[in-house]
Amino acid sequence: MNQWMKRSKAALSTLILITLAACSGGSDQPSEDDIKNAVAFNLPSGLEVADVEILVTENAGSQVEPLIRNRSNITLEFIDDFVMPVERYDDKVVLKKLYEKGQELKGTLISSARLKGESWTVSSDRFDIPRVQGNALSQYAEGSYAFEGTDEAAEFKKAYEDALVKAEEERQAAIAKAEEEKAARVAAFRKFLAGTWTASGPMMQNGGVYTGRDRKSTAGVEMVFPEGDEARGVVPMTLYVHENPVDSVPVNAGFTIADDGKSVQIRARSNTLKAVNLYMNEVWTMGEDGVLKAGGRDRWTIQMEKEGEATAAKKALVDQITSYDAALKALATKHRAGMAPNRFRDMRMNQNTYTNVILEATPPDGARVLGTDMYDEDSNIALTAIHAGVLKRGEAGVVKITYRRFNQRPQIQGSTANGVTSSGYSDYGRYSIELVEKLK
Repeated sequence: MNQWMKRSKAALSTLILITLAACSGGSDQPSEDDIKNAVAFNLPSGLEVADVEILVTENAGSQVEPLIRNRSNITLEFIDDFVMPVERYDDKVVLKKLYEKGQELKGTLISSARLKGESWTVSSDRFDIPRVQGNALSQYAEGSYAFEGTDEAAEFKKAYEDALVKAEEERQAAIAKAEEEKAARVAAFRKFLAGTWTASGPMMQNGGVYTGRDRKSTAGVEMVFPEGDEARGVVPMTLYVHENPVDSVPVNAGFTIADDGKSVQIRARSNTLKAVNLYMNEVWTMGEDGVLKAGGRDRWTIQMEKEGEATAAKKALVDQITSYDAALKALATKHRAGMAPNRFRDMRMNQNTYTNVILEATPPDGARVLGTDMYDEDSNIALTAIHAGVLKRGEAGVVKITYRRFNQRPQIQGSTANGVTSSGYSDYGRYSIELVEKLK
């Protein structure tokens, strides 16, 4: 509702907002002009007071402080056409004519007046006149309006609707272009990603190399992105021990390429890889630099390389370890050998018996040997094999272990041999070790 409509409603309804100080030249009551001016003060543009006829006058006050009440006939005249908008089309408006220029409205006004010096202040107590809606036609700029039912109004509507159609077409075209550009960026990044990505170094945690419980094993990751142009998909991942990639677990992972086509987000979940005590329940991100990273409570990073030296080195190591394991298995089968435990006592052999075991001469830190030639049950078997000269450190093969129990407990001396120093001991049971066949 515009300000003129508000003003006309306020002026022509039963409100008591009309006031005016009018000069009366010392008259004992307000004149028709005083009342006319009071009414005209609040009329909207395009409407004026044509005539005021005072019908009844009374003093509701006193001679000293008069309060003059009047009942008057009021005639209003439109000096402009009055219109009301019925449709809007952006900066164009379709108008409905409500009143013609020269048309009159008649009503009755009950007013009160107080004398302020030599002037009467007139206020409206009740104004009975038809309610005026709309505003003057002159309030609208030339060319910005048309009257309802005209060809010009129809043209306004058509132009507006055509503009809407064009705007929607342009919007849809912009959306389609943006989607095409996004698809092109995604496709380009998918092409960049397609292939095998392998860790070129160990996984880092908060700036340092992450190791498992043994403080030696480190973690590696491999991802195989399929070819395609979709923004989302599944990427097979493998979490493995960097030094022994055969020791690995598959990772369930989905990927989403960013709209800018510059990075990929990977949501990974896997079973724990026990050797490194690691569970990849993180959201990872990788950009064009190949750095795979996740940032939760800890900052994880790992440098990835696409089908380069890292992939080749991992494959070669897997092949080497696989071949080694196969040869070890074949040797164990050939000699019907089981896997050697940590210490002799763990074999639980009967006295005066022997057995073949497959052994790798890689003793753990803190391992010890007790005895010389004949060894105590608390001796580490791998370190004993090195001390006895059966295997060199890092070698593997099948060895024969014999257990004998004696009635006496002679003191067995320790010695230093092949870089290993053993301690002495005294016990009834003694173990000996000899080579059956070394793994070539």
